[in-house]
Amino acid sequence: MRWYKVSALLWQDLRIMRRTKFRFVELVYLPIVTVLIWGFFALFARQFAAETGVILLIANIFWSFSYGVQSSVNQSMNMDVWSESLKQLFASGISKFEYLLARMLSSLVSEALVLVALLAISVVAFGIGAIVERIELLALLGIAVVLASLGLACFVAVLFFRLGREYGFLAWTANTLFIFLSAPYFPASLFPEPLAALSNVMPYTAVFEAIRASFSGGAFPAELAGRALLTGLAYLVAFIPLYSLSFERARRVGTLARMG
Repeated sequence: MRWYKVSALLWQDLRIMRRTKFRFVELVYLPIVTVLIWGFFALFARQFAAETGVILLIANIFWSFSYGVQSSVNQSMNMDVWSESLKQLFASGISKFEYLLARMLSSLVSEALVLVALLAISVVAFGIGAIVERIELLALLGIAVVLASLGLACFVAVLFFRLGREYGFLAWTANTLFIFLSAPYFPASLFPEPLAALSNVMPYTAVFEAIRASFSGGAFPAELAGRALLTGLAYLVAFIPLYSLSFERARRVGTLARMG
């Protein structure tokens, strides 16, 4: 692993992200507006069911975080294709894993800052002190979401290299399906039986279960937090080799050259 190549691409990504308006809107503006909407709902819900509002707020924060981590990686790949710089990048000698790692690191730098900002807004603006009381759990769930979302980013990259540039839309649509199947606001048992079974292997199911269990007044959900971490790690470990195989196939059959 040549870190000078990784760092060069990382800083290039961060500069582009700062200068590209639609990326700012997608990764900063939308999450902040979302947390404001659900924060005010949490204030309103206090007169009916205070815990419900807080659970929805925290679930939406982690939904935004998961989307940001995954989509940032894949949108960077899209932009390489749209700018026709993909071939030049690999012609410069950067390897497939250096390329992937740089994308992952740039995603984590930007999205970690956004996550901290969203949690801080929830505490300072809306008085959700339970966030501070459960910060250790939220840190563990944040790591689990990072692992799972990076795994999903690899999965989307697999499809991208396999199917071609016209499937670039998966960068911002794939996460929604996985979130839905992870039952963010309700127990997976409410799904029809086939979907309930599928939900058990979704990347974020245990994350949302842990949020509902903890913020409804329950004890520290150690088992759920552990399952969330293991599931996230499993997604990352499973899809990195598939990314490698898909990349090599795209190089061999010419899909990579036609993409950018």
